[in-house]
Amino acid sequence: MKLPSKGVLIRICIYVPLLAFFGWQACQKYKEEQRAEQELKAAPEIEGRKHTFTLPDGKSVEVVEISEDQARQMGFDPSKSGPPSKAEAPAPAPATEESKSPPPAPAPAN
Repeated sequence: MKLPSKGVLIRICIYVPLLAFFGWQACQKYKEEQRAEQELKAAPEIEGRKHTFTLPDGKSVEVVEISEDQARQMGFDPSKSGPPSKAEAPAPAPATEESKSPPPAPAPAN
């Protein structure tokens, strides 16, 4: 049996491993998504007061208020939560002239 030409062999040596690698990555991503989806389905339903907020971009977010005991049962430490410290707070926006829009361009003289 005669071997294919040198160019065909080079292409096979390049593309077969690439296709195998990308196929393997796609399978790993699919399995991870399926695992994450199963975890979401297995999450317990949280009992508490529910509020629905509409964000500026139009999305709705449901927020559930829970007690400190419920938070501890879920693995959170309520004593560590609260308003951000001064180091975590965002910096205030500068109120200098640089933040203003640039002056309008002069009209062309004819």
